[in-house]
Amino acid sequence: MVSDAEGASASPSKPATAEVEVLAGICPVCNQSAKKRCSGCSAAYYCSVEHQRQDWKNHKNVCHPFKICSDERYGRYMVATKDIKAGEVVLKEPPLVQGPAQITAPVCVGCLQGLTENEFLPCERCGWPVCKRECQEHPGHKAECKFTIARGSKMSLQHFYVPHPVYQCLIPLRCLLLAERDPAKWQTLIKLESHEEQRRGSEQWRNDREGVAKLIPRFFKCENKWSEDEILKIIGILQVNGHEIPLTEPPSVAIYNNASMLEHSCRPNLSKSFTCKREIVFWAPNPIKNGERLSICYSDVLWGTANRQDHLKQTKLFHCACARCLDPTEFGTYVSALRCSGFKKDSNCSGLLLPENVKNWYGGYICNKCRGLVEAVEITKILDRARVDHEAMQKTNEKHCSMYIAHYGRWLGPNHHLIVDVKICLSQIMGGGSPEAIQKISDEDLMTKIKICQELINLFEKICPAEARVIGTTRFELHAALAEFGRRGVESKNPAVRSALEDSLYNAAECVRMLSHEPDELPESKICEQARINVNSLRVLLGLQEG
Repeated sequence: MVSDAEGASASPSKPATAEVEVLAGICPVCNQSAKKRCSGCSAAYYCSVEHQRQDWKNHKNVCHPFKICSDERYGRYMVATKDIKAGEVVLKEPPLVQGPAQITAPVCVGCLQGLTENEFLPCERCGWPVCKRECQEHPGHKAECKFTIARGSKMSLQHFYVPHPVYQCLIPLRCLLLAERDPAKWQTLIKLESHEEQRRGSEQWRNDREGVAKLIPRFFKCENKWSEDEILKIIGILQVNGHEIPLTEPPSVAIYNNASMLEHSCRPNLSKSFTCKREIVFWAPNPIKNGERLSICYSDVLWGTANRQDHLKQTKLFHCACARCLDPTEFGTYVSALRCSGFKKDSNCSGLLLPENVKNWYGGYICNKCRGLVEAVEITKILDRARVDHEAMQKTNEKHCSMYIAHYGRWLGPNHHLIVDVKICLSQIMGGGSPEAIQKISDEDLMTKIKICQELINLFEKICPAEARVIGTTRFELHAALAEFGRRGVESKNPAVRSALEDSLYNAAECVRMLSHEPDELPESKICEQARINVNSLRVLLGLQEG
């Protein structure tokens, strides 16, 4: 729809008519002056709704509420061209190329789902494994199928339980073959950032050179088709711009064009999801103002700063200097902090330990209250032990989760990211699994579940308000616990029943809002659907609508 042109107030030194001239554009249909602009992107101008309809076929591919900017420091990035409403989709686009992760056990080369040695079929033409005959006809497989046939012998995979070396080559090969299969996509792909100069000489670069750049020409018998540098550039593009798609098991990888322009922030303002067609979807869980830069997180927003920085340095080759990374308290949440009292015998200090230097998370830590210093070796010892036990524990076991929090809570702050991860697991285990399960937990455990969920949501809203999946699922757990509290309150005639049910309704509705973009393949979609049903039931129960 077109809307009246918007702009700043007229300057006192210029007549109002001058401003209209600045804001007016040219209608692409009739080439006449136009004062109304597309409400979807605020970038295109039209003289009438009719001409906007006529131009939609051309305009729809570029109708986005953002513009792409560029500078020497940040490269290309996106800026909102209008006020974006909560829930609004900012970008949806199909992949340029999709394939299995480079480090993976064999998967079906059609649908990209995992395989076992007893449940697969070789492609009748080239030998690459598929899960069913239809998958050998998948469009994504056709190019490498022909290329493998030209090799002169079929693929023959014998091992299915460990990462297979030849799979390191598959998605780079799909990218390289785009030059012949789809030149337009190839030209788009090759313009993406590879950070080849920064990668060159690193351990990862050396592994890629030996395991991919040298293997492709040798294995596929195409020694003169691509140079090592050409293959290594494609690998760089994959590693810098690849998005993990959680719709297959194991997850697959895809590269998108516009999605690669989104900058990184450890407190991003966009959430990411996918459609069943593997299109990537970015949307705004919260309002975004006109002129704001659009961002996603290239790492895990629930990790501490040291972990995020290490991951970004290894995978994206840059050091993050966003507002969260420059604040050792991480917006007052202390997600990376340790307890002072845990390192000093007979200490009652309630302070939290953070690095002396925000640029060195592996140095000494200092207490924010008593100013006492703890040496790096002591910090590292505790964190290493906590990480090892965190990886080894059974996160589906309620007792194990509770024991971990009780034990490491002596050293780790209450919002430390390792503790938070276990609390997320605990919030889902307690009374989870079925509608009847929550009815069987004790009143004490029910209140504990409510408390944990509330603490988690308060934390998420401070450090990752756009992390829709974790917020949505935690809202659902809180909604279920509050609804059960209300049910028990009815039986005991507790006056807080209505308030609990109203809070339950609010959290169920927020769950729906946060998970409404999740595809059917993910469990969050089923949670969303159940929350929708529960919203309607609660509204009836509270007399907010007729049954």
